[in-house]
Amino acid sequence: MQDEKSKYFPGPEVSVDNLTILARKRIFTPIIGEFYNEFIRNGTNQTLVKILKRIPAEHHPPILHTLTTHVTKEKPVFIYGIGVSVDTNRASFVAASTDLLWCLSLMVDDIIDEDNFRANIKTAWSIYGKQETYRSAEVAFRTLQDLTEEILSPVTRQLLIETVEDSLESLENPVIRNIDSDVDDISRNIDRRARFHCEYPIRALFDGRENEEIISLAIDALFCVNRAGQILNDVKDLIPSQIYGRDLFADVRSGTATIPLVMLRDASTAEERKILRELFNYANLTTKQTNWLQEFIATKLPRKEIYTLILEGYRQFLDKMNKIVTPECFALCQKWVDYKIRQANSLLFEK
Repeated sequence: MQDEKSKYFPGPEVSVDNLTILARKRIFTPIIGEFYNEFIRNGTNQTLVKILKRIPAEHHPPILHTLTTHVTKEKPVFIYGIGVSVDTNRASFVAASTDLLWCLSLMVDDIIDEDNFRANIKTAWSIYGKQETYRSAEVAFRTLQDLTEEILSPVTRQLLIETVEDSLESLENPVIRNIDSDVDDISRNIDRRARFHCEYPIRALFDGRENEEIISLAIDALFCVNRAGQILNDVKDLIPSQIYGRDLFADVRSGTATIPLVMLRDASTAEERKILRELFNYANLTTKQTNWLQEFIATKLPRKEIYTLILEGYRQFLDKMNKIVTPECFALCQKWVDYKIRQANSLLFEK
C-alpha cells in the first residue's frame, strides 16, 4: 500500500499552466508550504513560468516532473531576499533562474548516480529515459543562457556557463572518488559544485554595483547553508528512514566520498576501514554486506561530531544573513534552519 507521500504522481497531465497546483499537492510539511507561498508572493513563481514557456514544449515533461517532485523553494527565496533591495525584477529573474538551475542539476545528478527515486517518486530519467532527460536539461540551459544575456548581460551569461561547467567537472574530481580523501578537500569540492547556486546568483544580482562587503557576505552565507545541507543530505544516505524516499548507501555503491563517510572512516578500526574500502564503489551490495554496513554505521558513525559540523554551518549562515536581509526574510531563514536542525536531530539521535 502506498503511503500518503508516494501516492501522488505528477504524470503526463502536468503542464506549465497547472505546475503550481500539482506542485502544491506534494507539500506535506508546513515550513515547505510557507516557503512555497513566499515563492509565489514575491513573484518568482510567475517569472519561472515565463522562463519555462520560452523552452520548447517537447522538452517540458522531465523538467516539470522534477519541479513537481522536488518542491522545496528555500534557494530562490533566499536569493530574492538578498536581491530585493537591489532591484525586484532582477531579484525575481535571478531567483527563478536559480530554481530552474537546481531542477536541471537534480535531473543530471539522478542520471549520473542512476537514482531511481527522489522523494518517493520516480526520477525523471527512469520515466523518460536518460537521453531525453539530459537533452531537456541541455535545451533548458541554453534557453536560460539566452534569457540571461537578454535580461542581464553577456558577461553574466558567461559567468553562468562557467559556474555550471565547473559544477559538472567537480562531479569527476578524484577527491570524491577516493574514500581516503579528507574532510577539508571534500568541503572545498562541495563549494565548487555549488558555485552555480551560491556564487553565480549573487554576482548576477550585484553586477555593476560596487558593494563587495555585501557580495562577500551573501556568497559566504549561501555556501554555509549549502554545505550544512549537503552534509545533512549525505547523512540520509547512511541512516535508514522511510521519510526521504532514498535508496540507502547510494554514495557507497557509486564510489562517492562524502564528509559523513570520511568521518565514519576516521572513527573506525583498521579492519573496518579495510572492509569499507572493499565495499566502496561496489555497485551490487549483497544482503550480508548491507547488514554489515548498517551495523557498522549504527555503532561507529560519529554522530555528535557530524551534528556539530551541521550546526556550525547553519549558525554561520544565520549570522551572515542577519547582516544583509530584512527582518522578515531573516525570520524565514531562522525557520528554515530550525527545520533542518530538527531533521538532523531526528536522523542522528532518535531511534
